Amino acid sequence: MKAYTTAQIRNVVLLGHGGAGKTTLAEALLARSGAVTRAGSVDDGTSLLGTEPEEQKRRISISLAIAPLDWEGHRINVIDTPGYADFVGDVEAALRVVDLAVFVVSAVDGVEAQTEMVWRRAEELGVPRMVFVNKLDRERADFERTLY
Repeated sequence: MKAYTTAQIRNVVLLGHGGAGKTTLAEALLARSGAVTRAGSVDDGTSLLGTEPEEQKRRISISLAIAPLDWEGHRINVIDTPGYADFVGDVEAALRVVDLAVFVVSAVDGVEAQTEMVWRRAEELGVPRMVFVNKLDRERADFERTLY
């Protein structure tokens, strides 16, 4: 196992409303980085991040999951969080340890209430933020509407 200095480690949290595709994005990042040979699927119950039986049954995240990957000499700890308000405690915990918050927003559904609430909290904590517009390949997806 490769050793990393503190300067080479980044903690990145994926945030957003339930169903926006946070876990699917995390799976794609793992596959793209070579950490796994193929991305798991939430719908198929093969996600590496949704391992609890209740998560597989409901097809949602109910607790945070951490997935480390290596990228260009850095260790990136991707933290996948639940998107429903019932599980906001894990979101709050993740926001305390991250270098970046990536807000995953569905291009079909747009920015939803949970995303707005967590954005404000990340802002209060001074966490750098970015937006990832997801599901652009879906019917009714609208990139421009999602951003405005």
